[in-house]
Formats: sequence, structure tokens, C-alpha cells
Amino acid sequence: MPENEQRFDRIGKLDIVVQNVASFRIDPASLARPDRSLVLICSPVKETMLRQRGRVDVFDEIVVTSDFTPEGLARTVGAIIEEHAGETRLLCHDEYVLGAVAAVREKLGIAGDRPVNVAPFTDKLAMKAALPGIRMPRHAAWDADAYAGNPDSYVAQVLGTVGLPAFVKPVNESGAVGAARIDTVDELRNWAASAGPWEFEIDEFVEGTLYHVDSAVRDGEVVHVHVNQDLHPCHEYADGKVNGSFTLPDDDPVAPVLQAFNDKVLATLENKPRDGVFHHEIFLDAAGEPIFLEIAARAPAALIPMTGRIRWGVDIEQALFTLQRGEPFTPPAHHRGPFAAYVYFPKKAGTVTALKRPEIASGHRWTWNLAVGDALTDATDIRDFAASVLLWNDDFAALRRDLELLDAATVFELA
Repeated sequence: MPENEQRFDRIGKLDIVVQNVASFRIDPASLARPDRSLVLICSPVKETMLRQRGRVDVFDEIVVTSDFTPEGLARTVGAIIEEHAGETRLLCHDEYVLGAVAAVREKLGIAGDRPVNVAPFTDKLAMKAALPGIRMPRHAAWDADAYAGNPDSYVAQVLGTVGLPAFVKPVNESGAVGAARIDTVDELRNWAASAGPWEFEIDEFVEGTLYHVDSAVRDGEVVHVHVNQDLHPCHEYADGKVNGSFTLPDDDPVAPVLQAFNDKVLATLENKPRDGVFHHEIFLDAAGEPIFLEIAARAPAALIPMTGRIRWGVDIEQALFTLQRGEPFTPPAHHRGPFAAYVYFPKKAGTVTALKRPEIASGHRWTWNLAVGDALTDATDIRDFAASVLLWNDDFAALRRDLELLDAATVFELA
């Protein structure tokens, strides 16, 4: 029972949020409605984080579980519904359980996305197969059995299909978890010998500038879209580079190119969720041609929802919950706030001896995620950051200068 000891005291309506790996970027208090009960199903780690944030009392009930399989989740959801007859919505912003949540909706007859709607967004190879005619990297599925049977033949097949340099990544992860660049045949052999039976894809390594386009879709139609440029490709975070992105001016010449490509990709995904948001990563190569990287049926992570809120007046994570609930969503048509950006600094191995916060001209919010004396290991994914900065400025050139300064900065010293 939650601390406020309220339980299902709304009449006939129930919202259940499922959260295993993802964190709330929004204040979860914004999900409360006077006429609907609000329940959270989450992992032990997420319950602890919510408690530390002082937000457990937002929910009428919090159910803590480690079983997010479709079968286990169906039992948990079914038990909650049994105690509360009435209209139910099952809400999810966590890519790692999108498929399970969709399966539970189908099994229990709850309105919302079905497995067929989310399947292309939870497996990167299925995603590519669902996009015929879209320019994307050459790619192949990792076949552990074929490699074990004839390593030389398999390596030759990969070289002929994908070529070098290549990029390997799990088909069902995000944030460049488990990803690696491969430049030589020896590196390919070494990776293959240690990859095991896990599901990977092997892609052509694409050179270019990375962007992300975040869209809100209502009843199958794009009703809001904004374009952002990344500081570096996500996989370079594990090599010690910062992760970050910034909002682009409306008149930037790449904006219409990327929006048109985004529209084409979304139109090609005929079975996509009809009410939700999409986080689409796109490379522009040296010739200015868009190349599809991947697309997610969820809000972007890190501080991207905040940068969108500052610049366009739309928090893309809040929009996801609004649209999944079937509530009205009308983005402000002409809102333009300051340009906005965020930066994550990766942790590096060693013991922290000093913190160094560079002076920047833009308005900003700086958050440390370490302290002097902490023993660190190298970051393996974007969720493992030493410090974050959310920054904003009416002057786009000044914002970019601050980003260059932060990109080059050393913000903590190690022994």
C-alpha cells in the first residue's frame, strides 16, 4: 500500500503505468487525474528511485515486480483489474517492455497498441524489414551457428554483404548498449569468437552527421515534429565523448530534408501505433542524403524531452502519455522559446579527486552524479553519466559556442 493509503478511490477508470528500465523524465504527478485511479507496476530499482524522488504518493498503488514477461505481467495486471472493475488503460514509455505490454493488452482486451503495432520498434532487424525502399545501412543478422560451423566462410559472407568498417549492435537494446565498431578482419573474427548466441545485427558503418527527429502522432497523422542535431553518435560515449543534442532553427536547410524523410519512414510503417510518439535517428552523409539508423515508438531519453519543452513548448514524454490515454493533444503552433541543448559527461575509471564546472554564458541547470572520493569505472552506456547539463539561449550561435566548450571540457579529475 502507498503511504497515502488511497486505493482505487476513483470511479470506474484505471490507468496502469508499466516501467522496468526507463525512468520518468516528467514529474509523475502530472499523470494524476481526479476521475481515474493511477497504478504503477515497476522494477525494484525504479521503485527505489521514485521513493528517493519523493513521488511514491503520486500513485494509488505501486506494484513492485521483477517479472516483466508477457505471462508474468498479464498476471499482475489481471490481479489489479480484478480489484477495480471499469475502463482500463495500460500505459508504457519503456522500450524494454513495449512488446510485453502490447501482448497483455491483446490478452486482456485492453485498448491500445497490439504486438503487431510495436514489433518493428523492438527488434532492429524487424524494423529494417518493415521499411522497404528506405535508404539504410547494408546489414545482416549475426548467425552464431553459421560462424561456429565454418568461421572462414561466415566472415567472408559478412565482408561480402556488409563490408568494413562495420558496426555491431544488439537487435533489442538502446543507447548504443553492446555496440562496437569493427575496422579490420581480425577485429571481426575476435568479436565473432566472443559474441555467443545473442541476437546481434552487423551493419555497414555510416559516416555522417547524426540527427534525431521526434514526432507526435494522433490517429495516425503527424501533429508535431521537431529536429535536433547530435553532438556525436551515441556509440562514441563509451570512448569518452560526451552525449548531447541541440534544437535546430526552423530555417536550418537540413530541417525540411529530415522532416520529409521522417514523414516517408512513418508513412511506410503502416502498422505503427496510431497514437503515440516516435524517436527517429537519421544520418546525413557528406552528399546530404538521409540514411535511416533506427526509430523507436517511445519518447527519447536523456534530457531531450526538456529541450523540446523549452524550445517548442512540447514535452515529448508527456505527449506520449497524453496520446496513449486518448486525451486531447494540441501542440502550440507558433511557440518558439530559447534554443535548447543538453550534455551528458561519461564516467571514466579512477577515483574522483576534484570537480570542475566550466563557465558558460547560456542559462543552464547543472547536475552532478558523482562526488569527490567516488571510485568510478568506465561508462558502458548513456545512462551512466558523471554530470548532466541542460542549457538554453535565445542566441543560437552563443549556445553552440557553449556546447563546443562543454564538448572539450574535463569536468572531473581522477587519481
